[in-house]
Amino acid sequence: MRFLVTGGAGYLGNHIAKELNKAGHYVICLDKRETNCKYYHKKVIQDLSSSPRELIPILQSGIDTVFHLAGRIEISESYERLIEFWEDNVYGTTQLIKFMKIFDVKNIIYSSSAGVYKAKDRPLKETDEIAFNNPYANTKIAAESIIRDSGLNHVIFRFFNLAGADPDGEMGECHDPETHLIPLVFEKINNFVINGDTYNTNDGTCVRDYVHVTDIAKAHLNARDYLKKGGKSDTFNLGFGHGYSIIEVIELIKDYCSLDVKYTIGEKRKGDPSSLVADISKARKILNYRPDYGIIEIIRTAYNWHKNGKR
Repeated sequence: MRFLVTGGAGYLGNHIAKELNKAGHYVICLDKRETNCKYYHKKVIQDLSSSPRELIPILQSGIDTVFHLAGRIEISESYERLIEFWEDNVYGTTQLIKFMKIFDVKNIIYSSSAGVYKAKDRPLKETDEIAFNNPYANTKIAAESIIRDSGLNHVIFRFFNLAGADPDGEMGECHDPETHLIPLVFEKINNFVINGDTYNTNDGTCVRDYVHVTDIAKAHLNARDYLKKGGKSDTFNLGFGHGYSIIEVIELIKDYCSLDVKYTIGEKRKGDPSSLVADISKARKILNYRPDYGIIEIIRTAYNWHKNGKR
């Protein structure tokens, strides 16, 4: 089968490409950045929102499913670059759907975010209240709505905190600039800054649900099989189902990696909820989603990647 991964040059895209390639499929990457990922058969460097017509020859080539990962992701940046976030995350999605419908590509699996939820002190279900927390989350809510209205067969995944690296050591998490907790701790081991310690949590720091990127990649293949077997379009949480505070993660890194992490408390980041933890029972029941890697494996693979100097 032939698959398109938009935003495929990124962290998750490379891991999805590996899983698809291992399963014997032909995988195309569309991204405005280059990638050296060896698991793509074809790489198209193009911006989805500014040059959507580049999709035409790809979609005409017999694409079975589009894994739509393309978009901007940083909450704080979404306040400063509002228009670019809406162009990339919403207009880009609209253009993708338009051309999918023209060329009769029926299946889309979309990367949304747990950031769309109103924070609660319990695991979040897919039926829980949506909150307009920040411009980034608002673009995800809008893109979800477009996909639901499109008539395409779809699975919308609301990711919690992707983390870790490929267990084989081939790829890992590397953003520029890095803003995600675990790799940032390794980068800033002598001067890490925690953004606020007055949240409504046990130790005052934000609680998040960390889920291994390989578990998320495999879930995408399960979602594709689910749609091909006639499963109804739906929305699913993808996390591990357990939350850790920032200080708890730092302490685990210190203990497991034998690292002396030095940190200070800084200002809160605008738009950060206190706690986001997934109830994954729906994905477990319907998609047979079973995350294999817990927080220690996440830290182990991320540290090995960082130690080996891979990028």
